[in-house]
Amino acid sequence: MISFTRWTTVEEVVEIPLAFPEFTYSLTPIEKLPSVLDNKEYFTDVLGAVTKISDALPLRPRSQQVHTMKRTVTVCDESGASLDVTLWGERATSFPAEQLHKDGQHSPQIVIFVGTLVRGYAGTISLSGGSSCKWYINPDVPEAKKLIASMKSVHQPVAHAPQVKYSEPRTSVAEHRKVSDIKYLHPFKNKKVEWLVTVKIMKIDKSWWYESCKKCFRTTRPHGNTYKCSNPTCSTISAPSPRYKLVIIAGDETGDTEFVMFGRIAQRLIKKTVDALIANNPPGFIPDEITRLLEKVFTFNVCFTENTISSGNVSFQVNTIVAEIDDGNPIPLTPVGSQSSSAVLSHHAGTSVECTPEKDSDFTLPSP
Repeated sequence: MISFTRWTTVEEVVEIPLAFPEFTYSLTPIEKLPSVLDNKEYFTDVLGAVTKISDALPLRPRSQQVHTMKRTVTVCDESGASLDVTLWGERATSFPAEQLHKDGQHSPQIVIFVGTLVRGYAGTISLSGGSSCKWYINPDVPEAKKLIASMKSVHQPVAHAPQVKYSEPRTSVAEHRKVSDIKYLHPFKNKKVEWLVTVKIMKIDKSWWYESCKKCFRTTRPHGNTYKCSNPTCSTISAPSPRYKLVIIAGDETGDTEFVMFGRIAQRLIKKTVDALIANNPPGFIPDEITRLLEKVFTFNVCFTENTISSGNVSFQVNTIVAEIDDGNPIPLTPVGSQSSSAVLSHHAGTSVECTPEKDSDFTLPSP
């Protein structure tokens, strides 16, 4: 993983050195993966023999209003320890599943996955492969040769995982509502329900970022010469990571209320990283990139924040920025490579959706 800063210089090398490696990786054994769980500072590379491949399936994550593709590749190491590698989006569709499944009927198929992140859910460790993920199939490297030699005597044909249909609530479109329709609802009875609202930004809180825990994204507190996570179930002690927490007052003709957006959602709206704004602006100053959002109109996918229930102060968490409204016309703001359904931008009522947040969601509310 390469980290670029404002002091980084890049020089093109026209003539590639003969000793330049064809494969670049730094392997982590499967049994060592828990030590780097939820670490987003570095990517993880893993070697394994493929045992099972699923179809590429459409799935709507909580952080998006559109579908993305998902495929799971199961690998094992020399000891037989198994690991799921989940590929997302273009990585799911470009993986050579059919050819690898065919070749895997007769001989072990060894793959090095690079550029992945380690995730944990319900006590199970897995790898997540997004746009940064690549793979080397049966590479001519010592580690792969050693694994294929050990697997030949115990080889089983690569299995095909049957397609699983997801329940309808995960793919339903949220219902479009006015602010007054949702502001006075019972937050406990509607704590997992999402709505679409079209609102104008009227006020921006001066506190637009915070020092977050790198592992769980909660607020950190000074702890000697470093910082400690305020989440009692985490309590990680390390250097914090700056993260967006953009609090705004926005509304429509029926009223206004508070909205909160975090991390990548806020960055998608502001179009600059939080580190860049901190470096280029004095402390306590709201950058122009944020104040320019005033008086602009957006369609958000929102739900009640967890703090609404615990504190009694009504606020809504922005799960997705669906579109910016320019002179009455919607301009989709979905990520590059995804397509927004026309139903998403419709002002007609659809079906409200209930979603369970993923453990590694980018929108977990930090402690006050």
